[in-house]
Amino acid sequence: MVKIYLGIGSNIEPEKNISAGLKSLETLFSNLDISPIYLAPSFGFEGDDFHNLVVCAETKLSINDVLYALRKIEFDHGRPEYAVKFAPRSLDIDLLLFGDYVGKIGGYNMPRSDIDKFDFVLRPLQDIAPDDLHPVNGKSFAELWQAMCTKIESQLELV
Repeated sequence: MVKIYLGIGSNIEPEKNISAGLKSLETLFSNLDISPIYLAPSFGFEGDDFHNLVVCAETKLSINDVLYALRKIEFDHGRPEYAVKFAPRSLDIDLLLFGDYVGKIGGYNMPRSDIDKFDFVLRPLQDIAPDDLHPVNGKSFAELWQAMCTKIESQLELV
């Protein structure tokens, strides 16, 4: 079994779409640990605030199969196949970490390169995995969150 972390966001009917997305994830993965949900301003465009959270789970699937399954869940819950990068989302699910895998797969960097750049990713990640280490820089997610807090004023609100 591989431990994975997923970043989830929605700003279109977020309560409905996140709940439905979590139900879909429960059918694919085991031992889900779900962070609190945070409200964050949209990034890269003017739009409704996003509901963001992180889920830890375990899987026997390969990294390619996980990526495929996540895209299918997004499409099943209303995400257009050719969505613009910075746009409203019914459901956005990003694979943040796949065990301690470091590398590029299918155009994706693992671990996801923006884990320590966005408070809406790092805060919920450190909520459920404060002592886990970033596989590249070796720092705990709690340490990374504390470092981020000295540089920015987080605009996150607990939902």
